Amino acid sequence: MRLRINRRLTFTMIVMMILISGCYKQRVGDSYDAERVTVEEREIRETDYIQVPYEQLLYTKTASEFSWQSRSVEHLDPDIQQLYDDSTNRAPGGWVLKETSQEIYMLISGGQLPSAKGFRIASVKMTRKQIGDPKNHLYITLASQADDGTEDYPGQASVTSLIRIPKSGLPPGAAIQGISMTGVDWISRLQ
Repeated sequence: MRLRINRRLTFTMIVMMILISGCYKQRVGDSYDAERVTVEEREIRETDYIQVPYEQLLYTKTASEFSWQSRSVEHLDPDIQQLYDDSTNRAPGGWVLKETSQEIYMLISGGQLPSAKGFRIASVKMTRKQIGDPKNHLYITLASQADDGTEDYPGQASVTSLIRIPKSGLPPGAAIQGISMTGVDWISRLQ
């Protein structure tokens, strides 16, 4: 009788040791990941950003059933207009369409959204010091908005914006070589 209890006790102890050692290793890994994320988040918060001035020239919704556009300029260079018109069905993100000696024209796409929904550009910024990985990187933050005038339109539409950035508004020596866009996670939740 005593031998059966010892075998059960031994088996239970071995199982407990295996479970505990597995949990310990998991906790160590989780702790390392949490520590690494904290360091990355701290670096992002401590980065010195400057706001980049921009002007929104066009805001467009394009679908098979309709096309709707809001303009802040009466006349737009035909080349830039054509580049924009050819790019209105892009996936969410930002693209430089044309660069001149004085300014940069960019298309900002929110992707496919319900017709009544849209976006506004909450901020456009760069790091003040152009060194390391974020060198020449533009950070764009979008925010959701309801668009008056398209609430009764059917289905979904590709929502895009054309902006103009004066090069004089960029940090000294900066050029846009990469674009990160945040605030687009709401797009997938709306679909």
